[in-house]
Amino acid sequence: MMLGSRLFARCRGTLGAVPLRYGVSRVSGTPRSINVVRWQSSMDSPIKPAKIINAVPDLHFSITNRAANRLADIYKTSHEILRVTVESGGCHGFQYNLKLVPESDKKGVEEAEGASENQNDDDLEDDFDDVKDIVYVLPDSNAQVVIDEQSLKILNNTTLTYTTELIGSTFKITGGNMTSSCGCGSSFGLDEQAL
Repeated sequence: MMLGSRLFARCRGTLGAVPLRYGVSRVSGTPRSINVVRWQSSMDSPIKPAKIINAVPDLHFSITNRAANRLADIYKTSHEILRVTVESGGCHGFQYNLKLVPESDKKGVEEAEGASENQNDDDLEDDFDDVKDIVYVLPDSNAQVVIDEQSLKILNNTTLTYTTELIGSTFKITGGNMTSSCGCGSSFGLDEQAL
């Protein structure tokens, strides 16, 4: 329906026993619509972590403001942190796993910083079994995102986001060398030339 310069869209549905009805108005060519776009994009801009434990040069992982706020809320109520891993499989070759784990399950990450100084020759042979965790400590809270170094190599230059949709809310990883994805949301392919 067109009324003046406004276009109205109505959607009806139900969520459990609660009827849903909402209207969306759009006025084309006005500064108001431009400001809304700017506000949404600034809300989802990357944050600067308060601290990165075991940082690896040339490997980067960003966390949006919205994801950081949600992780801070989760940490306040349950003291859980987000663990990010990548494994082979899924529809496109790789899949990432995002799992909330108790902070106490953090495998002694802080001790890993000085562990290389205490190695002897026998320990050097087993380096391929050692997986170093990188920890992103979020500002204004002790919330954390933990990702192992091998997974970070695959997810280099990606961004952790938090999206809210009608069917639910979820954390997602986007960008970097990810070239294709699946409807499941966690399976992806890689641009092999970029690796």
